[in-house]
Amino acid sequence: MKNAFFATAIGAILLSAGASAAGLSAIASENYVAMSADITTGGLGLTADWTHNDDKGDAAGIGLGVGVPLGRALLTLGGKVMYLDPKDATTGYAGALGGGITMPLGERFVVYGEGYYSPDSLSSGVESYTEAKAGVRFKITKNLGADVGYKYVNIDSKDGRPSAELANGAYGGITLTF
Repeated sequence: MKNAFFATAIGAILLSAGASAAGLSAIASENYVAMSADITTGGLGLTADWTHNDDKGDAAGIGLGVGVPLGRALLTLGGKVMYLDPKDATTGYAGALGGGITMPLGERFVVYGEGYYSPDSLSSGVESYTEAKAGVRFKITKNLGADVGYKYVNIDSKDGRPSAELANGAYGGITLTF
């Protein structure tokens, strides 16, 4: 019985690994850089991301989302737990809710967008957290893409301290998918 359970567990792990997809992304702008990674299995997705601005600070988080196909598009709804470290304000945490949409346009192009928000009630040490991104990806090969888009990340601080706008501008980047 114990061996059958072990064999079933190993089989389930191997099947889910075969049905999963993963991606790595790096983008850069004049004022910020950002990196992200994601793993998707059977509609569930796990993400990790980081945004850095030399003058304003950092935001890093992990998230969980559920993907829902809408025709050719994929709508993802979920949340992120964020660690926020603005340079001129108090370090904080946020539970941001939101989602995104991805829509292929033919064989080589993909349009995407996402947004997350955390109000004061889901934040600690900060007033609110806002993140939005929209872009277009050109698939150079099946596993390599070039991205252009626009990203906005803002941390509203408490106690009269200045807000930290980590990202607010156009970017270029690359994406690897497996």
